[in-house]
Amino acid sequence: MESKGAVSERTPLLGGASIVSVAAPDLINRAAESSPPGISLRESVERGKASGLVNDGYKEEEEPVCCGQEQLAYSILARLPAIHTYAFLAFFLYFGHTWLLIQRPDIAVAIIGLILVYAITRFWIMWFSAFYGLSLLRKNDNRDPNHWQSQPRPLGAPDFYSVWHAVMIPSYKEPIGKLRQTIDTIAEQSIAKQIVLCMAMEERDPNAVLVAEALQAEYAGRLGGFCYAIHPVTPGEVPGKSSNENWAARCVSKYMVEKLRIPERSIILTTCDADTFFHPNYFAYVTHAFLCDGDDRYHRVYQAVTNWMPNVLQVPAICGTRYTVMSIARVAEMASPATNPFPIAIYSLSLPLAKQAKFWDPTVIPEDWHMYFRCSMSDQGKVQVTRLMILVGTEAVEGKNYLDTVKECYDQSVRWQWGATDVGYLLVQSVNRWDVPLHKRLSMLLCAYDHHLLTVALVVSIIASPILYGKIPVMLDLDMWTGAEMIVALQVILSWLWLFHVSLHFMFLCYTDHRVRNELLRGRSHFNVTEGFWANGPPRWLSLIMFPFADIFLFIVPTVHAHTKMFISSN
Repeated sequence: MESKGAVSERTPLLGGASIVSVAAPDLINRAAESSPPGISLRESVERGKASGLVNDGYKEEEEPVCCGQEQLAYSILARLPAIHTYAFLAFFLYFGHTWLLIQRPDIAVAIIGLILVYAITRFWIMWFSAFYGLSLLRKNDNRDPNHWQSQPRPLGAPDFYSVWHAVMIPSYKEPIGKLRQTIDTIAEQSIAKQIVLCMAMEERDPNAVLVAEALQAEYAGRLGGFCYAIHPVTPGEVPGKSSNENWAARCVSKYMVEKLRIPERSIILTTCDADTFFHPNYFAYVTHAFLCDGDDRYHRVYQAVTNWMPNVLQVPAICGTRYTVMSIARVAEMASPATNPFPIAIYSLSLPLAKQAKFWDPTVIPEDWHMYFRCSMSDQGKVQVTRLMILVGTEAVEGKNYLDTVKECYDQSVRWQWGATDVGYLLVQSVNRWDVPLHKRLSMLLCAYDHHLLTVALVVSIIASPILYGKIPVMLDLDMWTGAEMIVALQVILSWLWLFHVSLHFMFLCYTDHRVRNELLRGRSHFNVTEGFWANGPPRWLSLIMFPFADIFLFIVPTVHAHTKMFISSN
């Protein structure tokens, strides 16, 4: 209900949409006094884009490094993950077993001990962080439409309603029904009229225009604007999400700045997948965090907690277990004070930061970490992630049948592990970007190394150690006061440690899975997580107990597969 003396004005926007702004006269006067001239939407929006097509984008070009030989350097360093993986496996599984076991068993025990200490430390940090993250998620899971708008912000922060969002949804032959589900969660946002949605379509898709215009006809009136960009894949580009969103972001941001005359410092870009289900207050939360970050807002990437569980009960148990483990691990990573999480799949950043990074890289497959690294290197290492402790869903992949779904899940894991190419990218950029602090370059390198290379080696080591090195005798001091000692085989110690932590992991997993599905995801649009035979109790526990097999066949093996493909690839 409008307040007494309020002024209502309807502003036409892109794709036939419009926004109604209601404000008290004194608020309008304050906005007029504080806003620089020439940036108002009210007299500048053009009606000429009836089709919603925007195909004129910013033309920022990449700056050459390595004397123009960066692509050669990237190609050479893309072989590094396979060399690391196979060298480690060869040493630990063969040379270590045949040489250390016979010549220096003490060194073998020391190496295994270090691996165990590191792995156990990570185990407890993960689960303490997961429990803490659950409490933060419950606190922020407020679906009141005005919750974030009413929160206090620093003195002098821009007006909440001056911030605009451009959302790119990359799509290539995606079912229109799935796209509708994604757009539904955007149109249901509490600030939907501050969102301009851009469908990032591909020229190779013969139905791209038809689908985009059908969606525009359905949703333009519910959003601040609706448009689409048709990406022509050019030589040197890799078809996929990164190249599509790169072109769409260049086009929609240029249109918003030059045609709608929205200041670029008031525009936030958000990228997502075609099957993303946003929290109803996601964009309001991003806006609030953006305004609270002060001048640092242009050096921030905004990341919510990615959750792969909307359809976790509809996929094979081994796949659903893998996605559940990933979702809970992401809660822990986002909540942990010991980590610096990088963006995954669905994230937001300011237009000035994206322009400074020359937008997304159209030559890569995994784009989320890579975009973060591009932003960091272009911004002298100032970029950090602002954590948004709310859940944003993206579906587990589904195939035509049971086996095809498992295959699709495996293939997705292989694609994700192509992110190991970022290790080479970081090495090249670290050598050339001396304006980025050394500690920032090293921290990004170490994090990428830990995630893409070290984790696989650790898991293989822990699984293989009892078998390969189990016969080594170890002296145990059972009583430090009496000096009693006992000689046991290393296999006994490793087996008990493994059994203890696997049991705890299973119990913690069942507990957190139940809380996430029943407390945080229940009632969310397009999340089917609480109904069916496999949803609760022993049936659900029976599926989750498959997590060791899920980790091996849907993480370890795909990682080695991806590293091998990168090594033999001619591109």
